Amino acid sequence: MFRTIQTHTALAIVISFGLFISIASGYFLYEMEENKIKGEFNKEINSHIASLHKEIIINFEALRSLAILFSDSTTPEWLHFSFQAQRILSRHKNIQALEWIPLVLHSERTAYELKPLLNLPKFEIIQRKIQGSMVKAPIKDVYFPVYFIEPYIGNELAYGFDLSSNATRHQAIIAARDSGQPTATGSITLVQEKGNQKGFLAFIPIYKFRGISTEEKRRKHLQGLVLGVFRIGDIFNSSLKGKELNDIQITLLDTTQPLKTTVLHQTSIHGKELNEEVIFRKSLPLIWGRQWSIVASPSKDFFNNRRNVLPLAVFISFILFTVYIALYIHYISKRAAIVQKTVEEKNQEINEANKKLELLSRSDGLTGIANRRCMDDFFDREWRLAIRNKSSLSFVIIDIDFFKLYNDNYGHPQGDDCLKKVAKQLESTLKRPGDLIARYGGEEFSLILPNTKSALKIAENCRKAIESLNIAHEHSSVAKVVTISIGICSVIPTVNMSSRKLIETADKALYLAKDKGRNNVEELQLTPRI
Repeated sequence: MFRTIQTHTALAIVISFGLFISIASGYFLYEMEENKIKGEFNKEINSHIASLHKEIIINFEALRSLAILFSDSTTPEWLHFSFQAQRILSRHKNIQALEWIPLVLHSERTAYELKPLLNLPKFEIIQRKIQGSMVKAPIKDVYFPVYFIEPYIGNELAYGFDLSSNATRHQAIIAARDSGQPTATGSITLVQEKGNQKGFLAFIPIYKFRGISTEEKRRKHLQGLVLGVFRIGDIFNSSLKGKELNDIQITLLDTTQPLKTTVLHQTSIHGKELNEEVIFRKSLPLIWGRQWSIVASPSKDFFNNRRNVLPLAVFISFILFTVYIALYIHYISKRAAIVQKTVEEKNQEINEANKKLELLSRSDGLTGIANRRCMDDFFDREWRLAIRNKSSLSFVIIDIDFFKLYNDNYGHPQGDDCLKKVAKQLESTLKRPGDLIARYGGEEFSLILPNTKSALKIAENCRKAIESLNIAHEHSSVAKVVTISIGICSVIPTVNMSSRKLIETADKALYLAKDKGRNNVEELQLTPRI
Protein backbone atom coordinates (compact mmCIF):
# COMPACT_ATOMS: atom_id res chain seq x y z
CA MET A 1 0.00 0.00 0.00
CA PHE A 2 2.76 2.43 0.97
CA ARG A 3 4.67 1.57 -2.23
CA THR A 4 1.55 2.21 -4.30
CA ILE A 5 1.16 5.64 -2.74
CA GLN A 6 4.81 6.42 -3.41
CA THR A 7 4.50 5.27 -7.02
CA HIS A 8 1.40 7.40 -7.65
CA THR A 9 2.99 10.40 -6.00
CA ALA A 10 6.13 10.10 -8.12
CA LEU A 11 4.08 9.60 -11.27
CA ALA A 12 1.93 12.64 -10.50
CA ILE A 13 4.96 14.81 -9.83
CA VAL A 14 6.73 13.74 -13.01
CA ILE A 15 3.68 14.16 -15.23
CA SER A 16 2.69 17.47 -13.66
CA PHE A 17 6.17 18.88 -13.92
CA GLY A 18 6.64 17.57 -17.45
CA LEU A 19 3.30 18.93 -18.62
CA PHE A 20 3.97 22.26 -16.97
CA ILE A 21 7.37 22.60 -18.64
CA SER A 22 6.00 21.42 -22.00
CA ILE A 23 3.00 23.70 -21.97
CA ALA A 24 4.82 26.69 -20.49
CA SER A 25 7.73 26.56 -22.93
CA GLY A 26 5.53 25.84 -25.95
CA TYR A 27 3.01 28.50 -24.97
CA PHE A 28 5.73 31.09 -24.34
CA LEU A 29 7.28 30.53 -27.76
CA TYR A 30 3.84 30.36 -29.39
CA GLU A 31 2.79 33.68 -27.81
CA MET A 32 6.01 35.33 -28.91
CA GLU A 33 5.41 34.16 -32.47
CA GLU A 34 1.70 35.09 -32.30
CA ASN A 35 2.49 38.63 -31.11
CA LYS A 36 5.09 39.00 -33.82
CA ILE A 37 2.59 38.00 -36.53
CA LYS A 38 -0.07 40.29 -35.04
CA GLY A 39 2.45 43.11 -35.16
CA GLU A 40 3.11 42.39 -38.83
CA PHE A 41 -0.63 42.32 -39.50
CA ASN A 42 -1.23 45.63 -37.69
CA LYS A 43 1.68 47.21 -39.52
CA GLU A 44 0.32 46.05 -42.89
CA ILE A 45 -3.20 47.36 -42.14
CA ASN A 46 -1.84 50.68 -40.88
CA SER A 47 0.08 50.94 -44.15
CA HIS A 48 -3.13 50.31 -46.13
CA ILE A 49 -4.99 52.93 -44.07
CA ALA A 50 -2.29 55.54 -44.64
CA SER A 51 -2.25 54.74 -48.36
CA LEU A 52 -6.06 54.93 -48.59
CA HIS A 53 -6.19 58.26 -46.76
CA LYS A 54 -3.45 59.64 -49.00
CA GLU A 55 -5.32 58.46 -52.11
CA ILE A 56 -8.52 60.20 -50.96
CA ILE A 57 -6.70 63.45 -50.14
CA ILE A 58 -4.96 63.45 -53.53
CA ASN A 59 -8.28 63.05 -55.33
CA PHE A 60 -9.93 65.74 -53.20
CA GLU A 61 -7.07 68.15 -53.84
CA ALA A 62 -7.65 67.58 -57.55
CA LEU A 63 -11.22 68.76 -57.03
CA ARG A 64 -9.92 71.88 -55.25
CA SER A 65 -7.73 72.67 -58.23
CA LEU A 66 -10.80 72.62 -60.48
CA ALA A 67 -12.63 74.97 -58.10
CA ILE A 68 -9.93 77.58 -58.78
CA LEU A 69 -11.64 78.17 -62.15
CA PHE A 70 -14.48 79.79 -60.21
CA SER A 71 -12.26 81.86 -57.88
CA ASP A 72 -13.21 85.12 -59.58
CA SER A 73 -16.89 84.34 -58.84
CA THR A 74 -17.75 83.98 -62.52
CA THR A 75 -18.70 80.82 -64.36
CA PRO A 76 -16.05 79.78 -66.92
CA GLU A 77 -16.93 78.79 -70.45
CA TRP A 78 -17.75 75.15 -71.06
CA LEU A 79 -14.63 74.57 -73.18
CA HIS A 80 -12.39 76.07 -70.49
CA PHE A 81 -14.02 73.86 -67.85
CA SER A 82 -13.77 70.77 -70.08
CA PHE A 83 -10.09 71.41 -70.84
CA GLN A 84 -9.11 71.76 -67.17
CA ALA A 85 -11.28 68.79 -66.13
CA GLN A 86 -9.69 66.55 -68.76
CA ARG A 87 -6.22 67.47 -67.51
CA ILE A 88 -7.21 66.56 -63.96
CA LEU A 89 -8.91 63.31 -64.97
CA SER A 90 -5.87 62.22 -66.98
CA ARG A 91 -3.80 62.36 -63.76
CA HIS A 92 -6.46 60.98 -61.40
CA LYS A 93 -8.01 57.84 -62.82
CA ASN A 94 -10.19 57.23 -59.74
CA ILE A 95 -12.40 60.25 -60.35
CA GLN A 96 -15.54 59.09 -62.13
CA ALA A 97 -16.54 62.58 -63.25
CA LEU A 98 -16.05 66.30 -62.58
CA GLU A 99 -19.13 68.52 -62.70
CA TRP A 100 -20.37 72.06 -62.28
CA ILE A 101 -23.69 72.33 -60.46
CA PRO A 102 -25.17 75.85 -60.77
CA LEU A 103 -27.96 77.13 -58.56
CA VAL A 104 -30.80 77.66 -61.05
CA LEU A 105 -33.89 79.60 -60.08
CA HIS A 106 -37.11 78.59 -61.77
CA SER A 107 -37.15 81.94 -63.56
CA GLU A 108 -33.78 80.99 -65.12
CA ARG A 109 -34.71 77.43 -66.08
CA THR A 110 -35.92 78.21 -69.60
CA ALA A 111 -32.78 80.21 -70.40
CA TYR A 112 -30.58 77.32 -69.29
CA GLU A 113 -32.55 74.75 -71.24
CA LEU A 114 -32.51 76.86 -74.43
CA LYS A 115 -28.80 77.69 -74.31
CA PRO A 116 -26.86 74.92 -76.13
CA LEU A 117 -23.43 73.75 -75.00
CA LEU A 118 -20.87 72.96 -77.68
CA ASN A 119 -20.76 69.26 -78.66
CA LEU A 120 -23.37 68.29 -76.05
CA PRO A 121 -27.02 67.28 -76.55
CA LYS A 122 -29.86 69.60 -75.62
CA PHE A 123 -29.79 70.47 -71.92
CA GLU A 124 -32.88 69.62 -69.85
CA ILE A 125 -33.32 69.55 -66.07
CA ILE A 126 -34.37 66.00 -65.17
CA GLN A 127 -34.76 63.72 -62.19
CA ARG A 128 -34.89 59.99 -61.64
CA LYS A 129 -38.23 58.24 -61.76
CA ILE A 130 -36.99 54.71 -61.25
CA GLN A 131 -33.49 53.19 -61.49
CA GLY A 132 -32.16 54.03 -64.95
CA SER A 133 -35.24 56.00 -65.99
CA MET A 134 -35.19 59.82 -66.12
CA VAL A 135 -38.09 62.25 -66.48
CA LYS A 136 -38.37 66.01 -66.79
CA ALA A 137 -38.04 67.65 -63.37
CA PRO A 138 -41.29 69.17 -62.04
CA ILE A 139 -41.55 72.89 -61.36
CA LYS A 140 -40.00 74.16 -58.11
CA ASP A 141 -38.27 77.30 -56.87
CA VAL A 142 -34.64 76.18 -57.09
CA TYR A 143 -32.76 73.47 -59.02
CA PHE A 144 -29.21 72.13 -58.74
CA PRO A 145 -28.70 70.42 -62.14
CA VAL A 146 -25.53 68.86 -63.56
CA TYR A 147 -24.66 71.53 -66.16
CA PHE A 148 -20.97 70.93 -66.99
CA ILE A 149 -19.77 67.30 -66.89
CA GLU A 150 -16.52 65.72 -67.95
CA PRO A 151 -16.28 63.11 -69.30
CA TYR A 152 -19.69 63.15 -70.89
CA ILE A 153 -19.30 59.68 -72.42
CA GLY A 154 -20.25 57.15 -69.77
CA ASN A 155 -22.04 59.78 -67.68
CA GLU A 156 -24.86 60.65 -70.06
CA LEU A 157 -27.55 59.78 -67.49
CA ALA A 158 -26.19 62.37 -65.08
CA TYR A 159 -26.34 65.28 -67.55
CA GLY A 160 -29.09 67.67 -66.42
CA PHE A 161 -29.86 65.60 -63.30
CA ASP A 162 -31.27 67.80 -60.51
CA LEU A 163 -29.26 66.77 -57.44
CA SER A 164 -31.76 68.43 -55.11
CA SER A 165 -34.36 65.84 -56.22
CA ASN A 166 -32.49 63.24 -54.13
CA ALA A 167 -32.55 63.59 -50.34
CA THR A 168 -28.97 62.41 -49.71
CA ARG A 169 -27.47 64.65 -52.37
CA HIS A 170 -29.64 67.59 -51.31
CA GLN A 171 -28.55 67.29 -47.67
CA ALA A 172 -24.89 67.41 -48.72
CA ILE A 173 -25.55 70.49 -50.90
CA ILE A 174 -27.24 72.30 -48.01
CA ALA A 175 -24.43 71.34 -45.60
CA ALA A 176 -21.78 72.64 -48.01
CA ARG A 177 -23.74 75.82 -48.73
CA ASP A 178 -24.34 76.69 -45.06
CA SER A 179 -20.86 75.80 -43.77
CA GLY A 180 -18.83 77.12 -46.70
CA GLN A 181 -16.70 73.98 -46.37
CA PRO A 182 -16.10 71.08 -48.77
CA THR A 183 -18.59 68.33 -47.99
CA ALA A 184 -18.90 64.67 -48.99
CA THR A 185 -22.04 62.56 -49.07
CA GLY A 186 -22.49 59.16 -47.50
CA SER A 187 -22.43 56.13 -49.79
CA ILE A 188 -24.89 56.34 -52.68
CA THR A 189 -25.67 54.57 -55.92
CA LEU A 190 -24.48 56.87 -58.68
CA VAL A 191 -26.91 57.86 -61.41
CA GLN A 192 -24.43 56.58 -63.99
CA GLU A 193 -23.53 53.38 -62.08
CA LYS A 194 -24.14 50.23 -64.11
CA GLY A 195 -22.72 47.72 -61.62
CA ASN A 196 -23.24 47.35 -57.89
CA GLN A 197 -20.34 49.48 -56.66
CA LYS A 198 -21.04 52.21 -54.10
CA GLY A 199 -20.00 55.78 -54.75
CA PHE A 200 -20.03 59.19 -53.12
CA LEU A 201 -20.03 62.84 -54.16
CA ALA A 202 -17.76 65.62 -52.93
CA PHE A 203 -18.96 69.24 -53.14
CA ILE A 204 -17.07 72.54 -52.98
CA PRO A 205 -19.44 75.53 -52.65
CA ILE A 206 -18.82 78.55 -54.91
CA TYR A 207 -20.21 81.97 -53.90
CA LYS A 208 -20.87 85.11 -55.91
CA PHE A 209 -18.57 87.15 -53.68
CA ARG A 210 -15.45 86.45 -51.69
CA GLY A 211 -15.11 86.80 -47.92
CA ILE A 212 -18.67 85.75 -47.06
CA SER A 213 -18.56 84.94 -43.35
CA THR A 214 -22.10 84.31 -42.16
CA GLU A 215 -24.49 81.47 -42.85
CA GLU A 216 -27.22 83.89 -43.90
CA LYS A 217 -25.00 85.47 -46.55
CA ARG A 218 -23.76 82.09 -47.75
CA ARG A 219 -27.35 80.98 -48.33
CA LYS A 220 -28.13 84.20 -50.17
CA HIS A 221 -25.07 84.35 -52.42
CA LEU A 222 -24.47 80.70 -53.38
CA GLN A 223 -23.55 80.53 -57.07
CA GLY A 224 -23.24 76.77 -57.38
CA LEU A 225 -20.99 73.84 -56.50
CA VAL A 226 -18.01 72.08 -58.04
CA LEU A 227 -18.63 68.36 -57.78
CA GLY A 228 -16.41 65.30 -57.90
CA VAL A 229 -17.94 61.87 -58.47
CA PHE A 230 -16.05 58.97 -56.94
CA ARG A 231 -16.48 55.21 -56.84
CA ILE A 232 -15.30 53.88 -53.51
CA GLY A 233 -14.02 50.56 -54.77
CA ASP A 234 -11.86 52.27 -57.40
CA ILE A 235 -10.22 54.50 -54.77
CA PHE A 236 -9.69 51.57 -52.40
CA ASN A 237 -8.15 49.33 -55.07
CA SER A 238 -5.90 52.13 -56.30
CA SER A 239 -4.59 52.68 -52.77
CA LEU A 240 -3.37 49.06 -52.67
CA LYS A 241 -0.79 49.89 -55.38
CA GLY A 242 -1.18 46.43 -56.92
CA LYS A 243 -0.85 44.51 -53.63
CA GLU A 244 -2.92 41.35 -53.18
CA LEU A 245 -5.08 40.90 -50.07
CA ASN A 246 -5.87 37.21 -50.43
CA ASP A 247 -5.32 36.55 -46.70
CA ILE A 248 -6.87 39.72 -45.25
CA GLN A 249 -10.49 40.82 -45.25
CA ILE A 250 -10.84 44.60 -45.00
CA THR A 251 -14.20 46.28 -44.50
CA LEU A 252 -14.44 50.03 -45.10
CA LEU A 253 -17.25 51.59 -43.03
CA ASP A 254 -18.90 55.00 -42.89
CA THR A 255 -19.30 55.66 -39.14
CA THR A 256 -20.28 59.32 -39.38
CA GLN A 257 -23.57 58.39 -37.72
CA PRO A 258 -22.73 55.54 -35.29
CA LEU A 259 -26.32 54.28 -35.28
CA LYS A 260 -26.40 54.19 -39.09
CA THR A 261 -23.03 52.65 -39.89
CA THR A 262 -22.86 51.57 -43.54
CA VAL A 263 -20.48 49.28 -45.41
CA LEU A 264 -18.69 51.18 -48.17
CA HIS A 265 -16.45 48.42 -49.51
CA GLN A 266 -15.27 44.95 -48.49
CA THR A 267 -12.48 42.80 -49.84
CA SER A 268 -12.85 39.05 -50.35
CA ILE A 269 -10.58 36.31 -49.04
CA HIS A 270 -11.91 33.83 -51.62
CA GLY A 271 -13.55 31.32 -49.30
CA LYS A 272 -10.76 31.15 -46.74
CA GLU A 273 -11.63 30.88 -43.05
CA LEU A 274 -11.25 34.08 -41.00
CA ASN A 275 -9.29 34.22 -37.77
CA GLU A 276 -12.08 35.81 -35.73
CA GLU A 277 -9.85 36.21 -32.67
CA VAL A 278 -7.85 38.93 -34.42
CA ILE A 279 -9.83 42.05 -35.34
CA PHE A 280 -8.22 45.38 -36.19
CA ARG A 281 -10.29 48.56 -35.93
CA LYS A 282 -9.16 52.07 -36.71
CA SER A 283 -10.77 55.31 -37.85
CA LEU A 284 -9.37 57.39 -40.68
CA PRO A 285 -8.92 61.14 -40.15
CA LEU A 286 -12.12 63.11 -40.78
CA ILE A 287 -12.65 63.46 -44.54
CA TRP A 288 -14.80 66.46 -45.62
CA GLY A 289 -17.37 65.86 -42.89
CA ARG A 290 -17.34 62.04 -43.18
CA GLN A 291 -15.84 59.62 -40.68
CA TRP A 292 -14.59 56.43 -42.32
CA SER A 293 -13.28 53.44 -40.38
CA ILE A 294 -11.44 50.23 -41.20
CA VAL A 295 -12.25 46.80 -39.72
CA ALA A 296 -9.77 44.13 -40.77
CA SER A 297 -9.37 40.44 -39.98
CA PRO A 298 -6.75 38.01 -41.31
CA SER A 299 -7.53 34.55 -42.57
CA LYS A 300 -6.15 31.63 -40.63
CA ASP A 301 -3.75 31.08 -43.52
CA PHE A 302 -2.22 34.50 -42.81
CA PHE A 303 -1.01 33.19 -39.44
CA ASN A 304 -0.35 29.61 -40.52
CA ASN A 305 1.90 30.68 -43.38
CA ARG A 306 4.03 32.78 -41.04
CA ARG A 307 4.44 30.29 -38.19
CA ASN A 308 7.46 28.05 -37.73
CA VAL A 309 7.75 24.65 -36.04
CA LEU A 310 9.90 25.72 -33.08
CA PRO A 311 7.09 26.03 -30.48
CA LEU A 312 5.61 22.69 -31.55
CA ALA A 313 9.03 21.02 -31.62
CA VAL A 314 9.84 22.21 -28.09
CA PHE A 315 6.42 21.17 -26.82
CA ILE A 316 6.66 17.69 -28.39
CA SER A 317 10.22 17.19 -27.10
CA PHE A 318 9.20 17.87 -23.51
CA ILE A 319 6.07 15.77 -23.89
CA LEU A 320 8.06 12.80 -25.23
CA PHE A 321 10.52 13.09 -22.38
CA THR A 322 7.67 13.25 -19.87
CA VAL A 323 5.97 10.25 -21.47
CA TYR A 324 9.19 8.25 -21.32
CA ILE A 325 9.64 8.90 -17.58
CA ALA A 326 5.95 8.30 -16.86
CA LEU A 327 5.98 4.99 -18.78
CA TYR A 328 9.00 3.87 -16.84
CA ILE A 329 7.30 4.61 -13.51
CA HIS A 330 4.10 3.04 -14.76
CA TYR A 331 6.03 -0.08 -15.79
CA ILE A 332 7.49 -0.66 -12.34
CA SER A 333 4.24 0.09 -10.46
CA LYS A 334 1.84 -2.62 -9.44
CA ARG A 335 -0.85 -3.68 -11.85
CA ALA A 336 -3.43 -3.66 -9.12
CA ALA A 337 -2.97 0.08 -8.53
CA ILE A 338 -3.68 0.74 -12.21
CA VAL A 339 -6.84 -1.35 -12.12
CA GLN A 340 -8.02 0.41 -8.98
CA LYS A 341 -7.38 3.79 -10.51
CA THR A 342 -9.36 2.81 -13.62
CA VAL A 343 -12.31 1.66 -11.51
CA GLU A 344 -12.28 4.89 -9.51
CA GLU A 345 -12.20 6.98 -12.69
CA LYS A 346 -15.14 5.06 -14.14
CA ASN A 347 -17.12 5.47 -10.94
CA GLN A 348 -16.40 9.18 -10.92
CA GLU A 349 -17.57 9.51 -14.55
CA ILE A 350 -20.77 7.64 -13.72
CA ASN A 351 -21.45 9.87 -10.70
CA GLU A 352 -20.86 13.02 -12.74
CA ALA A 353 -23.09 11.73 -15.51
CA ASN A 354 -25.84 10.99 -12.99
CA LYS A 355 -25.55 14.47 -11.50
CA LYS A 356 -25.76 16.05 -14.97
CA LEU A 357 -28.78 13.86 -15.83
CA GLU A 358 -30.56 14.89 -12.63
CA LEU A 359 -29.82 18.56 -13.31
CA LEU A 360 -31.04 18.31 -16.90
CA SER A 361 -34.26 16.57 -15.81
CA ARG A 362 -35.17 19.54 -13.56
CA SER A 363 -33.91 22.45 -15.64
CA ASP A 364 -35.32 24.09 -18.76
CA GLY A 365 -32.89 23.42 -21.58
CA LEU A 366 -33.21 26.90 -23.14
CA THR A 367 -33.42 29.32 -20.21
CA GLY A 368 -31.63 27.33 -17.49
CA ILE A 369 -34.35 28.00 -14.91
CA ALA A 370 -36.61 25.33 -13.37
CA ASN A 371 -38.75 23.35 -15.81
CA ARG A 372 -42.40 22.34 -15.51
CA ARG A 373 -41.58 19.11 -13.71
CA CYS A 374 -39.49 20.90 -11.11
CA MET A 375 -42.25 23.51 -10.68
CA ASP A 376 -44.93 20.85 -10.11
CA ASP A 377 -42.84 19.09 -7.45
CA PHE A 378 -42.03 22.39 -5.71
CA PHE A 379 -45.66 23.57 -5.87
CA ASP A 380 -47.00 20.31 -4.36
CA ARG A 381 -44.47 20.49 -1.53
CA GLU A 382 -45.18 24.14 -0.73
CA TRP A 383 -48.95 23.58 -0.95
CA ARG A 384 -48.81 20.82 1.68
CA LEU A 385 -46.47 22.92 3.82
CA ALA A 386 -48.82 25.94 3.63
CA ILE A 387 -51.76 23.76 4.70
CA ARG A 388 -49.80 22.43 7.65
CA ASN A 389 -48.51 25.86 8.73
CA LYS A 390 -51.69 27.73 7.74
CA SER A 391 -49.51 30.16 5.79
CA SER A 392 -50.21 32.00 2.56
CA LEU A 393 -49.03 30.91 -0.91
CA SER A 394 -48.97 33.02 -4.08
CA PHE A 395 -48.93 31.71 -7.66
CA VAL A 396 -47.95 34.10 -10.49
CA ILE A 397 -48.28 33.43 -14.24
CA ILE A 398 -46.31 35.65 -16.63
CA ASP A 399 -46.82 35.83 -20.40
CA ILE A 400 -44.69 37.74 -22.94
CA ASP A 401 -46.98 40.06 -24.91
CA PHE A 402 -47.34 39.31 -28.65
CA PHE A 403 -44.47 36.83 -28.59
CA LYS A 404 -45.71 35.04 -31.71
CA LEU A 405 -45.36 38.31 -33.64
CA TYR A 406 -41.87 38.67 -32.18
CA ASN A 407 -40.90 35.20 -33.46
CA ASP A 408 -42.56 35.72 -36.85
CA ASN A 409 -40.75 39.03 -37.50
CA TYR A 410 -37.39 38.58 -35.77
CA GLY A 411 -36.94 34.83 -36.18
CA HIS A 412 -36.85 31.95 -33.72
CA PRO A 413 -33.15 32.34 -32.77
CA GLN A 414 -33.87 35.94 -31.74
CA GLY A 415 -37.00 34.68 -29.94
CA ASP A 416 -34.93 32.15 -27.98
CA ASP A 417 -32.51 34.90 -27.01
CA CYS A 418 -35.46 37.03 -25.83
CA LEU A 419 -36.73 34.15 -23.65
CA LYS A 420 -33.29 33.78 -22.06
CA LYS A 421 -33.07 37.50 -21.25
CA VAL A 422 -36.58 37.58 -19.78
CA ALA A 423 -35.90 34.48 -17.63
CA LYS A 424 -32.63 35.91 -16.34
CA GLN A 425 -34.23 39.28 -15.53
CA LEU A 426 -37.15 37.66 -13.68
CA GLU A 427 -34.77 35.45 -11.73
CA SER A 428 -32.69 38.45 -10.65
CA THR A 429 -35.84 40.30 -9.53
CA LEU A 430 -36.69 37.63 -6.92
CA LYS A 431 -34.88 38.39 -3.68
CA ARG A 432 -35.86 35.51 -1.39
CA PRO A 433 -34.07 32.14 -1.70
CA GLY A 434 -37.35 30.31 -0.95
CA ASP A 435 -39.11 31.66 -4.07
CA LEU A 436 -39.11 29.76 -7.35
CA ILE A 437 -39.20 30.89 -10.98
CA ALA A 438 -39.96 28.28 -13.65
CA ARG A 439 -40.70 28.12 -17.32
CA TYR A 440 -44.41 27.28 -17.43
CA GLY A 441 -44.44 26.60 -21.17
CA GLY A 442 -43.69 28.42 -24.43
CA GLU A 443 -43.43 32.13 -23.60
CA GLU A 444 -45.05 31.69 -20.15
CA PHE A 445 -43.23 31.73 -16.81
CA SER A 446 -44.48 31.10 -13.29
CA LEU A 447 -43.49 32.31 -9.84
CA ILE A 448 -44.24 30.34 -6.66
CA LEU A 449 -43.98 32.61 -3.61
CA PRO A 450 -44.38 30.93 -0.19
CA ASN A 451 -45.50 33.04 2.80
CA THR A 452 -46.77 35.79 0.49
CA LYS A 453 -50.24 37.27 1.10
CA SER A 454 -50.13 39.49 -1.97
CA ALA A 455 -47.64 39.36 -4.83
CA LEU A 456 -48.71 42.64 -6.46
CA LYS A 457 -45.51 44.51 -5.58
CA ILE A 458 -43.27 41.65 -6.71
CA ALA A 459 -45.24 41.25 -9.94
CA GLU A 460 -45.08 44.98 -10.68
CA ASN A 461 -41.31 44.93 -10.10
CA CYS A 462 -41.08 42.06 -12.60
CA ARG A 463 -43.17 43.96 -15.16
CA LYS A 464 -40.99 47.06 -14.84
CA ALA A 465 -37.79 44.99 -14.94
CA ILE A 466 -38.73 43.37 -18.26
CA GLU A 467 -39.78 46.71 -19.76
CA SER A 468 -36.43 48.20 -18.65
CA LEU A 469 -34.56 45.62 -20.75
CA ASN A 470 -35.60 47.67 -23.81
CA ILE A 471 -35.72 44.62 -26.09
CA ALA A 472 -36.98 46.06 -29.39
CA HIS A 473 -40.45 44.80 -30.45
CA GLU A 474 -41.61 47.05 -33.27
CA HIS A 475 -44.60 44.81 -34.02
CA SER A 476 -46.18 44.99 -30.55
CA SER A 477 -49.29 47.14 -30.25
CA VAL A 478 -48.53 47.78 -26.57
CA ALA A 479 -45.06 49.31 -26.74
CA LYS A 480 -42.02 49.36 -28.97
CA VAL A 481 -40.21 47.04 -26.54
CA VAL A 482 -40.95 43.58 -25.14
CA THR A 483 -43.50 43.70 -22.29
CA ILE A 484 -45.25 41.12 -20.12
CA SER A 485 -48.73 40.56 -18.70
CA ILE A 486 -49.08 39.03 -15.23
CA GLY A 487 -51.84 37.19 -13.39
CA ILE A 488 -51.72 36.63 -9.61
CA CYS A 489 -53.62 34.58 -7.09
CA SER A 490 -52.82 34.26 -3.37
CA VAL A 491 -54.51 32.04 -0.79
CA ILE A 492 -54.13 30.38 2.60
CA PRO A 493 -54.94 26.81 1.49
CA THR A 494 -57.03 24.30 3.40
CA VAL A 495 -57.28 20.51 3.17
CA ASN A 496 -60.61 20.85 1.31
CA MET A 497 -59.15 23.04 -1.41
CA SER A 498 -57.74 21.84 -4.73
CA SER A 499 -54.32 23.20 -5.57
CA ARG A 500 -55.38 23.44 -9.21
CA LYS A 501 -57.87 26.20 -8.29
CA LEU A 502 -54.98 28.47 -7.31
CA ILE A 503 -53.30 27.99 -10.71
CA GLU A 504 -56.58 28.33 -12.62
CA THR A 505 -57.46 31.56 -10.79
CA ALA A 506 -54.00 33.00 -11.54
CA ASP A 507 -54.51 32.03 -15.18
CA LYS A 508 -57.87 33.88 -15.22
CA ALA A 509 -56.12 36.93 -13.77
CA LEU A 510 -53.58 36.70 -16.60
CA TYR A 511 -56.35 36.76 -19.22
CA LEU A 512 -57.90 39.72 -17.39
CA ALA A 513 -54.56 41.55 -17.63
CA LYS A 514 -54.46 40.83 -21.37
CA ASP A 515 -58.05 42.01 -21.85
CA LYS A 516 -57.16 45.30 -20.15
CA GLY A 517 -54.50 46.04 -22.75
CA ARG A 518 -51.48 43.88 -21.76
CA ASN A 519 -48.31 45.16 -20.05
CA ASN A 520 -50.47 44.96 -16.96
CA VAL A 521 -50.73 43.15 -13.60
CA GLU A 522 -54.03 41.77 -12.33
CA GLU A 523 -54.82 39.84 -9.13
CA LEU A 524 -57.86 37.66 -8.37
CA GLN A 525 -58.69 36.32 -4.92
CA LEU A 526 -59.43 32.68 -4.20
CA THR A 527 -61.67 32.28 -1.19
CA PRO A 528 -61.12 28.95 0.59
CA ARG A 529 -64.20 26.80 1.31
CA ILE A 530 -64.90 26.33 5.05
